[in-house]
Amino acid sequence: MKSFIVAALATLSYSAFSQSYFVLDNGITISTTTAGEVYDNAHATPVSRITAKGGQFIIEDGNVLVTVDERGSFFRKYELLPKQVIGKGLNYFIGDNGILYTIDAQGIVILTENNEKIKTINKFGGNFFANDEEIFVVTPNGSFLSIVVEGLRPADIISFGGNYFMTNRGVLYTVSSEGVIVSKKQTRVGILVKKGGNYFVDTQGMIYTVAADGNLIVPNIPVSLRVQAMSKLGANYFLDGSGKLFTVDNAGKVYERWLTYDLKTTKIVSM
Repeated sequence: MKSFIVAALATLSYSAFSQSYFVLDNGITISTTTAGEVYDNAHATPVSRITAKGGQFIIEDGNVLVTVDERGSFFRKYELLPKQVIGKGLNYFIGDNGILYTIDAQGIVILTENNEKIKTINKFGGNFFANDEEIFVVTPNGSFLSIVVEGLRPADIISFGGNYFMTNRGVLYTVSSEGVIVSKKQTRVGILVKKGGNYFVDTQGMIYTVAADGNLIVPNIPVSLRVQAMSKLGANYFLDGSGKLFTVDNAGKVYERWLTYDLKTTKIVSM
């Protein structure tokens, strides 16, 4: 039976952004929701079987794909998977077979085949990917959109995060869940040194979060959070060296969460 760790189900937001998971060394798999809540729903994932991972999915050997939906539920399914994943993000991956696999907010897999543009992709972010001439945003419903931004050359992108990226001129852009890309050049952000799905830390030691609507936020942080101790960085959560767990919701707020497990044993994170 699913056990809800932090708060009542009625408090969840289903605007579909950054649901995710992490796996302890004994296979216990914890999921996180778009609202930054944490679930233990008794799902086990043998660590030795994991061959690839992304923000919202795990690939196990034997053509097994595990996805997580916005409520924190897991789904295991057999899929005709590629021999090799050549690029991945929060809710998509591209195989060496030229097929794009996207995952919607309900954990359903959508395949895009015989698309010549997919074969040219060479830059991979969380909810976006690009070639040297065009950038595409992957929406929560599993579709992807070609986005043109005045003054932005995809070839200039050099640092990739979940729903943000930085160009070779040091300009930060955010990517909303609905496909809106906005420059944040008026905000003085340093080089990105720690990159999660919807948060990052720059060279000044500042932590920023990026809401699902693309807003860049300097959040209030829990008093127990030491930014320099952030180590295991996931899609919408991170852990520090002592095993403290913090989540970031789709509005960019940061919370400390508590579990009965020793989270220092976390083996697999989702980025």
